[in-house]
Amino acid sequence: MNNEALRVKWFTGTKGTVGIAKVKTFDGNIEYRISPVDGFLEHMDVQQIVAWGCHLPVAAGEALFGKEKSDD
Repeated sequence: MNNEALRVKWFTGTKGTVGIAKVKTFDGNIEYRISPVDGFLEHMDVQQIVAWGCHLPVAAGEALFGKEKSDD
């Protein structure tokens, strides 16, 4: 089983696009990751965030995506 993006938020500015993903890891944990992306193919951008994105603190991810009961 691989890591899986559950939700993604995109932020685009004059310098490019950044994606933040809520990720379910192969062991069932929830993590939040952020990465600049090319912005050409969404599925490739999501894969890049999941594989190579920097970890965000859980509190920051929950503030952005909200905390769901299934995240407990």
